[in-house]
Order: sequence, then C-alpha cells, then structure tokens
Amino acid sequence: MAVATIRPGLDLSYLLDGPEGAEVLVLITGAASQKEGWFRQVRHFRDRYRVLAPDNRCMGGSSVVDEPLAMRDMAEDVILLLDHLGVARAHVFGMSMGGKIAQELALGWPDRVERLVLAATSAGTASALGEPEWAALRHAPPVTVDDYLERVVPLLFGPAYRERFAFAVEAFARSRVQRPPHPVAIARQWEAHDAFDSWERLPSLRHPTLVLAGAEDAVVDPGNAARLAERIPDARAVVVPGAGHSVHIEAWRVVNQAVERFLAGESVR
Repeated sequence: MAVATIRPGLDLSYLLDGPEGAEVLVLITGAASQKEGWFRQVRHFRDRYRVLAPDNRCMGGSSVVDEPLAMRDMAEDVILLLDHLGVARAHVFGMSMGGKIAQELALGWPDRVERLVLAATSAGTASALGEPEWAALRHAPPVTVDDYLERVVPLLFGPAYRERFAFAVEAFARSRVQRPPHPVAIARQWEAHDAFDSWERLPSLRHPTLVLAGAEDAVVDPGNAARLAERIPDARAVVVPGAGHSVHIEAWRVVNQAVERFLAGESVR
C-alpha cells in the first residue's frame, strides 16, 4: 500500500501492482468500500496489466475531507493520482458508485481513458429500494452483526453466494459493524451519489464500454445494464446469472474473463 498527496489536505491510499510499462487498469470501488475488495481482480490482472486500485477519498487509508463532494470531484482525484504516477491513459473499471466515478472520469477527461468497464451501476437513480433499505445500506441506524446480516447483506450479495459462503459473509458483516465508515465520510460519499446524473451526457462517450450486472442485484435494477449499453455508443451489456450486487466478488471468474476479453478487444457475450 502507498499514499499520495494529490493536493494539500487530501491523501489517497492506493495499491499498485503489475509490470512497469504495461497498460494501466484502474479499479474504482463503490460507496463505503475499500480497495481490498478488488483482490480477485488484482491477482488476476497483475500479470498483464499495471493494476491501480485506490481508496476513494473519505474511505480506507485516504483522507476524510469534510467539504461538499460531487462525483466529478472523486473522478478528478483519480486523474490527480494518475498525474502523480505519470500515467497518461488507462483502462477504467468502476464498481457500483465507482462506476459513476468512472463515467465522470470518461466524460470529463476523455483523452485519459482507453476502455471503460461499468459494473452494478447506473446513470443516476436506478434502484427500487425503499427508504428502510436505503437507510440500512447507508448505515443510518446503529447496527449489530445480526442486524447487518439481516438487513444489509441481502442487498450486497445474492442468495446463492450468501448460502455457499455463509462464513465469509458473516466475517464481512462483523468487520463492517466493528469498523464502520467515518460518519462524515459516508455522508459526503452519499451526498455525491444522490446528486449524480449522467443520462443526458452518456451519448457523448466515445470509449468502448462493457456494462456488467448481476442478475440478482437488489440495489441496482439488472435491466439497467441494457439501458446503459443502449445509451452509450459502442457499448455492450453482460448480465451474470446468479450474482447479486457484488458481482465482481460473487462471480469473479466470469467477470474477470469477460473483462480480460474486452480489454483485449475480443468479443464478449
């Protein structure tokens, strides 16, 4: 793990792995998540790509900054980190809120992005969740491990994964309850999330784009993948059967293979 000061008062923690001089693949995580959630992708892609996985501002080892926050601000953070590392262009893979950051990055700095992967994400609000589910997802009330397992975990992981990996899911819930995000941090990230809307701007994207979704996603409507792919020129959608919102974890083999083929310019189904 390394830390870069990208501007006064703002440090970004990041992981960088893979051969120097290789094409760069940036992995952008979702709300209240940390770079360690990409471990399956880092291990898979680091042989061929220079893999960069930062913690978004306010999360993990990055600075908690109590100031108004928009999705474009977090996209600019990634650009400043790329500048710090001397990276001119990169493939970008964004997950959930990270997919929204990735959209802003490609829209605002199109010459810095090679290929774009958007997973379990949307152009704005594309969820059927009610207020109790949103409150649980945002960690609004204090929660116990049992409460987290009952109300939050079903939103993040599909039923097949929860059943097969019950021990890992419980360990995840315990870690989240014992080490919750800083309240200022989570509030600022959700502030950016709620104000985000890229729908009208998407047709201006000119990057080859892969849109991924889990068929059992309880947070973002899986049908949204097709809508994004129709809206973005030169985009294709892949819906992964049996996977929930955390598709990159639940179906990592399928996701990694699809992304690998896509980055190589091959057909993806």
